[in-house]
Amino acid sequence: MRSASGFWGRALSLRNYGAALVLLPLLAACHREGPTPAAHPYYELGSAWRGTHGWFYPNEQFDYHVTGLATRQQAPVGGLTADGETWSASGMTGAHQTLQLPAIVSIRNLLNGRIVRIRLTDRGPADPGRIIALSPKAADLLGMTADTPVEVMEDETASRSLAEELGKPPAQNISAAPVGEVRETSLSDGSSRVYGNDSSAAASSVVVGPLPVTWMQGSPGPSGLYVLMGIFSGHATAASVAMRCGGTVLHASEGARLEWRVLGGPYVDIAQADAALDRTRLCGVEGARIIVE
Repeated sequence: MRSASGFWGRALSLRNYGAALVLLPLLAACHREGPTPAAHPYYELGSAWRGTHGWFYPNEQFDYHVTGLATRQQAPVGGLTADGETWSASGMTGAHQTLQLPAIVSIRNLLNGRIVRIRLTDRGPADPGRIIALSPKAADLLGMTADTPVEVMEDETASRSLAEELGKPPAQNISAAPVGEVRETSLSDGSSRVYGNDSSAAASSVVVGPLPVTWMQGSPGPSGLYVLMGIFSGHATAASVAMRCGGTVLHASEGARLEWRVLGGPYVDIAQADAALDRTRLCGVEGARIIVE
């Protein structure tokens, strides 16, 4: 025979279980996703921010032209980018560590020659071994299946235009004294016209539209992977870094203010270049990066 205490214990358990089932819809009704934040694009430079192995210092630059490795961008937390735009995986956008936002750049895949044009809207990537992150759509059009050697060239005219328009302070409607209404009446036909302060006039905003989802075909190459350890004005300093970190001292490009570059490489693949970049931190070099030549 079953005990009465066991029967009532099971009854109470069933009652508690039923109460829990009743509460589930109520709890689900209480938990709702918040509304998507409104997008208001604006000019953004921002403060220094910390990556995985050091700090990045944003600065305004309109003649940016470098080579390095590109990676795929992840969705930003909250759905808004650093310059206030709504992020979309299907947009022609990307992230950069230091350039002013937004900025317009062209990316050339050095392996297949494909070129895409994107708008930089967010900060990243955090990995100093990668110079840019592309939205999934832009990466697909570029033919990226993994981190890829690229050339990045900024469109100076388009980037300056965005900076000038979005960087303007908001217009303010200020009057010297409050005026309720001024009425002008014609003496000839008796018609009248009313003047006054238009307090409802809103400041015009810059519309930042999506870029075309397309790509062009260019020439591939170069393909050599190196680590640029620094550019120096004195040969002695460059030679000291090269000896300490196992690099080679080379002349910088003609006409450059700093005359000596220290390079490590070439490396056979990205994994080897990443490992070499990690070693530069151990020998006291900050700010080294992977380049393609």
